[in-house]
Amino acid sequence: MASETRPNLGLNITKALIDGHNFNVAASLLSASGVIEEFENDEGGAGITLFVPVDDAFADLPPSASFQSLPADKKAVVLKFHVLHSYYPLGSLESIVNPVQPTLATETMGAGSFTLNISRLNGSVAINTGIVQATVTRTVFDQNPVAIFGISKVLLPVEMFGKNQIAPTKPGGLVQEAPSPDSDALTPENSPGFNDQPSHLSSPPGFGQDVGSNAVANVVYGFKSFAVCIVLLVVI
Repeated sequence: MASETRPNLGLNITKALIDGHNFNVAASLLSASGVIEEFENDEGGAGITLFVPVDDAFADLPPSASFQSLPADKKAVVLKFHVLHSYYPLGSLESIVNPVQPTLATETMGAGSFTLNISRLNGSVAINTGIVQATVTRTVFDQNPVAIFGISKVLLPVEMFGKNQIAPTKPGGLVQEAPSPDSDALTPENSPGFNDQPSHLSSPPGFGQDVGSNAVANVVYGFKSFAVCIVLLVVI
């Protein structure tokens, strides 16, 4: 029966990550969150597939996406976001028919949310969340019904972090969104006339010079008129 052949998920996951020598952060987070126990108690029968970020992936997180600052319930959601509720060996991921896959976080947060887009890109399996694109770097553990793969980035769900809230600390990994039409409209560098380009508010050529010349002429004319008036008064 499935319950008799199903491995002890908590033991296998923890041991596999420790033996991987590059998943200490993930192993610690999974153990502390209690999520592994939830995996172990899952009786769905279809198995699970875990995408586990390497240690450097956590170090590369930008300040706006600091995992450690999340409350416990949101940490658990992000961890579940790294798990598919089906067993997929690498070959199945490479030829997956439906690229949009629900995660264990989908079961918690609602249908249609917290999904992963899985595809083959440049010979590797790519995992896209909408704001992060990670690649599968290695197979850590593969024994039916559990598959564990190392990935290059922490998978951040767009439902929690949003498309415009994350700035990468290093180039690559985060999906680049096209800027909105007004995103840079008010910056000085993009304002009309900033780089010697005339704008609709710029004065026409020679405007300042003409104003100065006219002002001087008006002063001289006024002075002459005043002098003539004084002479006439004296004569009278």
